[in-house]
Amino acid sequence: MRTTILVVDDSKSMRRIIVDSLKDEGYECRSAEDVDTALIALDGCEFSLVLCDIEMPGRNGIFLLNEIRTTRPDTYVVMLTGVTDPETVMHCIHLGANDYLMKPFTLERLLLTVRNALQQRKLYLEHRSYQETLEQKVLEQTEQIRASLLEKALITKEMEIAGAIHAALVPRFIPSTPRLSFAAHYLSAGPLGGDYFDIFHRGDGLVDVVIADVAGHNIGSALIVAQLRGALRVQASAARLGCAEMLKLINESFYEDLTGAEIFVSMLYLRLDEVSMQLQYACAGHNPGIMLRADGSVLELDAEGMIIGVAREVDFEEKALPLEAGSRLMLYTDGIVEAENGAGELFGLAKFVASLSEAREGEPGVLVEAALSSMKRFTSAAPLKDDLTVVVVGVS
Repeated sequence: MRTTILVVDDSKSMRRIIVDSLKDEGYECRSAEDVDTALIALDGCEFSLVLCDIEMPGRNGIFLLNEIRTTRPDTYVVMLTGVTDPETVMHCIHLGANDYLMKPFTLERLLLTVRNALQQRKLYLEHRSYQETLEQKVLEQTEQIRASLLEKALITKEMEIAGAIHAALVPRFIPSTPRLSFAAHYLSAGPLGGDYFDIFHRGDGLVDVVIADVAGHNIGSALIVAQLRGALRVQASAARLGCAEMLKLINESFYEDLTGAEIFVSMLYLRLDEVSMQLQYACAGHNPGIMLRADGSVLELDAEGMIIGVAREVDFEEKALPLEAGSRLMLYTDGIVEAENGAGELFGLAKFVASLSEAREGEPGVLVEAALSSMKRFTSAAPLKDDLTVVVVGVS
């Protein structure tokens, strides 16, 4: 089946150059001179990729990008622009553009960008299809996998599949907002991990940050992580439940699955409002988050709440704090504080917080690197016994 690409540009010569070049590479191409013509083409054909100019007469490329993201989520979009303003480019990326090409561009750059976008789309569709299967059959698949782990060949195969899926769930790019910036590091102790974190930009100045630790380092843990991610993303986009309400819903939804699989999940859920500069949070038996204020004082984000999967009916405490400019929020899993040196001593919370405090004036990425470097010096690079995740949010 040939890949179909739509080229949208008000320049006739530019359309001809791009279409001819892509056809020479074996792609099926159609073109449109404006957004209205492009919308008609999109209604009549399924396109894998749209190359779209930003500046055009009438409705511009950003309008078309929004329309595609809303109604055709499987179509990837690469923006073509002669605009040198980086804010315009980043705005397109935040709206869902998969890549961009700055005019003028070479034929080699065009083909490389197209190949990369199509490969990303292929991986995305394969991953989504597999994840949908996981979400529907996670319990029976887990039991089937457990029974079949006696066979070495199947162990290897399933471990590779689950490992690839879990690695794909880790956010690769976390866009900043006017007052919030982010950095994170995830490291699995083995081929499969049970740590999970995500950041949801909900609009209206609201950003949700979640970190979770699924007990175990096996296929069951990896499958639960995949299912958790899907559920959280659906809920984050569907309704504005409070932090405690989100944890209660997740507990109720996953109780049967987790109990049956004898797996439990700790989770910390934060909501940051950069308009009102307020922080809300709730905890399900997870390590308390840490707020490092600009003056160097440290506050633990502790809240009452049972681990997810222990009981069906659980209420979670929700707390609120002001977000102060210059403060840093740190979320983490057991892997970093329970990292051991050769003598069996733990890195511990005190050393972790001290490493962050020393770097508190830096950007979030600097704090993450400081914590990891301090831990590695303490352990002398000894192998991890548990997955490790660190997330840092900077407030400006």
